[in-house]
Amino acid sequence: MNMAELIMFVDADFGGLHTHVFDSTADFTKLALGGVGTNVNGTWNDVLSSFVIVSGHWAFFKDINFQFQQGEVLGPGRYSFVQNFGIDNDAVSSVRLVSS
Repeated sequence: MNMAELIMFVDADFGGLHTHVFDSTADFTKLALGGVGTNVNGTWNDVLSSFVIVSGHWAFFKDINFQFQQGEVLGPGRYSFVQNFGIDNDAVSSVRLVSS
């Protein structure tokens, strides 16, 4: 079974908090920034600055429900700063898995 995986970071150069995403996520306001017992409040909405695509091809969107795609569909690789790839910093609200 081929599983897609995207690792998102709140800071450039893969710094700060991170989370793993395995499928399309339509609304980052429902994706908690911190885990249970971490005392970290907030959501992943509008905080993405860098990411690693372990597998799959992903599209990034400015708004929830896959509205206003930013940049091109991207595949496996290390993306140290979103702005280098046509994505506004701290401005992603949903991601779509295009292919795994």
